[in-house]
Amino acid sequence: MGEVLAAPSAPLLDGIAVCLIDVADDVRRDRLVIRDAGRWDVAAVDAFLGWAAWHRGHAHDPRHRPDVVTNGSWSDMVWHRWTGWTAEDPRWCTHPLDTTGRPVAKSVGQVQRWVTEQRDAHRAGRLPLGHGWPDKPVLPTDRRASST
Repeated sequence: MGEVLAAPSAPLLDGIAVCLIDVADDVRRDRLVIRDAGRWDVAAVDAFLGWAAWHRGHAHDPRHRPDVVTNGSWSDMVWHRWTGWTAEDPRWCTHPLDTTGRPVAKSVGQVQRWVTEQRDAHRAGRLPLGHGWPDKPVLPTDRRASST
């Protein structure tokens, strides 16, 4: 999410919603081996698992290893838009969707429902990252009631 928010054109978007589609590491490992047998050595698979773990941490809290995306990045990225945020900031809202043990059709249905909910929230003006989000102050009472 941090990279999306830091993109120079991000404020021009009418709204932003983020969903992390995830799967348990053992399933991810098995899928890599089955899908591309012989292509990935142990170090490459471990790197995939590390990247997935980083995504989980970053989705939950913007303070989780921001250096992974900020170090060595394109100089036009606007990292300060979110680097001072905490996990409690209502704008830092990534919906985790764990597909472990679910058939593809059920996972697709969950994504479709999430997209519909985000479109409805956008139309109703309830999207945390709606138009003008970089300029809107966050009030001390603006906190997520529960994690998403």
